[in-house]
Formats: sequence, structure tokens, C-alpha cells
Amino acid sequence: MNVVVLIHAPFERLGQIQLWLEQRAAVIHEVCVYQQDAVYPPLDEIDLVIVLGGPMSVNEEDKYPWLVGEKVYIREIIEADIPLLGICLGGQLIATALGSKVTLNPEMEIGWHLVERTSNSVDVFQFPKSLEVFNWHGETFELPKGAKRLLRSKVCENQGFQIGRRVIGLQCHPEVRKQEISEWISEIGGQMEQGDYVQRPEEMLNDANHKMLAVRPVLFELLEYLTAPT
Repeated sequence: MNVVVLIHAPFERLGQIQLWLEQRAAVIHEVCVYQQDAVYPPLDEIDLVIVLGGPMSVNEEDKYPWLVGEKVYIREIIEADIPLLGICLGGQLIATALGSKVTLNPEMEIGWHLVERTSNSVDVFQFPKSLEVFNWHGETFELPKGAKRLLRSKVCENQGFQIGRRVIGLQCHPEVRKQEISEWISEIGGQMEQGDYVQRPEEMLNDANHKMLAVRPVLFELLEYLTAPT
């Protein structure tokens, strides 16, 4: 299995996805898109693309000009029918690459929050009825044309979408482990504002290992679903 991972900051990692890839002896091609010498791998013989999160906005193309080329690459991935998973900023990039808007969410959502399944259709991946999963975002995506909503939370209507059989975009972070949370608090904790849906660092870290293990089987099922032969 050949997997391309698009990375937007040094502290963004595969987290729990790394274990799933290691179990399949996957060859991982990491692309740090923010580096000037970043090269996007050709699409032939790619089995899966994962677009991770990041602290920037998809709307900041003037500040981060590499966003333009990344969106083009994402469109090419979708056109080539390659399995694609976008997480947080990654989900927003898929949405904007397909012409949808990313705007401020009604509330900043940081910490462990419940998401709820919104579709029982046999044509989409079936999340549990509800799941406590980690979030770190102040913006949210509109659903791309033809997308089906998968998840919502109390303050974020669009927590996940699916396009066809091969494309899933998420607003939440099922991949995170305790170490990613700790690093994000250190690196981008300045983004945290007081709010009803912004947890204190100790709340985020308390019982994080147990919570991530509860999310892991769902994440692994999602990856199996995306990469399964059709």
C-alpha cells in the first residue's frame, strides 16, 4: 500500500493512523506542503491520500500561497478516484477545492465533544450513533455539491461528509493521541479562547488515552472502508 500524507505544520502527525498503516506495511510518502521544496507524488500507484490538519485557514492563500497548489492536487486526487481522507483543515481543503466555502463556526470547539451520526444510508460509512472525539477548530466547511453529511455536533452542523465511495472529509480529529494534544497545547495554545466549548488543557488531557482507544476502532473501520476494493 502506497500512502501520501499531506502535512501543514511540523506538529501535525498521523497519530493513531500510523498504527493502522504499520499493520499493513504501508509505504508512506510524507509531503510537507509548507516547505518550498515540497513535491507532490504522481497519482499513479497511490492507494490512499490523507490530508492532515493545520493551524492556518484555507482562506489565507495570500499568506500561505502553497494552499493554491494543494487544492489543485486534491481536485486531481478526487478526479482520479483515489481514496481520500481529510481531517480538520484537510476536510476544509477538500470542501474548498470543490468550490464550497469555509467560514467561522458559531463557536470555537476545542476538546473532547460528542458527534452524532446524521445518515443511516447504506451508501455512506456508518459511524456509531454518537462518539466522543477530539476537536480543535474555529472554522467549518459548507458541504460540497453532491456530498452527504455524516456527522454533526452540538455547535458544528457539518462535522463530516462523504462524496461517492472514496472521499471523506472530517472536521474532528479521530487520529489524535495524548501526545498530539499536549504538543498542540504547547504549539498553538494561543488559539484557545474562552468559550463554552473550549476545554481547559487539563480537561483535554485527562483520560485522553482511554478516549483515543474508544475512537480507534471507528477510525480503523473508516480507513478499511475507504481502501476496500469496490
